[in-house]
Amino acid sequence: MSRTIVVILLALLAGCVQPPQPRVLSGPETELQKAISLENEKKYPDAIAAYRKIIANAPQSPVAADALFSIAYLHAFYDNPQRDYAQALADFEKFEKLYPNHEKAREARNWEAVLKLILDTKKENVRLRKSIEQLEKVDISHEEKRR
Repeated sequence: MSRTIVVILLALLAGCVQPPQPRVLSGPETELQKAISLENEKKYPDAIAAYRKIIANAPQSPVAADALFSIAYLHAFYDNPQRDYAQALADFEKFEKLYPNHEKAREARNWEAVLKLILDTKKENVRLRKSIEQLEKVDISHEEKRR
């Protein structure tokens, strides 16, 4: 008898419990999902534009920080044929300035260090190429004088 009562009570209580409703995304969060989809589809310029739209339309939104980080990341992303390390560095510096306590601030600082090293190395390579070209000219000139 007591089992029957327990089963009836459980059946009644089960009818009172509703399954959790999925969280409905709103405004910037919906736009963030669209930008992420574009990124996943390798449409990097479109994704960057979508992230910029989030920042422009909802600069105080918590997703604005994520959008700015994603912009910087995509500018440095290896698979982006239009990658721009200088722009990525500027974006990561902006991110760190605007969101110094964000969970990704440390990662942004790491990216800044790596990007500075890459850009400095590129500048040094250009300088060395010019030096090599000048030395080649001098060498050619010396060879001509010897003849």
